[in-house]
Amino acid sequence: MNTYEFFNRYFGRHLVEQQGKPYEATARALTASHRLASGRKSRLSSGWAIVKPQGATMQLRLAASGINYDNRTRTQAFAFELEHWAQTPTLFMVFDKKPLSIAHLFVTVDLRAVRICTPAGVQTFNYKQNPSELSPHYHRLLFKKGIKNAS
Repeated sequence: MNTYEFFNRYFGRHLVEQQGKPYEATARALTASHRLASGRKSRLSSGWAIVKPQGATMQLRLAASGINYDNRTRTQAFAFELEHWAQTPTLFMVFDKKPLSIAHLFVTVDLRAVRICTPAGVQTFNYKQNPSELSPHYHRLLFKKGIKNAS
């Protein structure tokens, strides 16, 4: 299964019709406006999502069923997932004003190559190693979060 098929099977199918090729449905899900739980419409322009075969969890509360909703910060949610890693393919996504491009979607399958998918690009790092000052932003943030949780 490729990344777009993974995305659609466990997340995208709750957001848009699965017409056309998997990459087309993925692009629609990431750029379309979706009905929020409040009744308004918005595209995925803030928050985060974690997608696994066991289900999808996201921060932005949509009216879509089949998705779990969670109000933790992205750092809290990502850190928890990585600290409780079950060796399950996982897609970590960050949403911001700029839409998340399908070119920036990568599934994490190993803690030695964690991929955080953001609109600005993909941040890849070895979660089993301590970050340096040259490490990606999320590696440093998640490391600090792990230290706080250990205290």
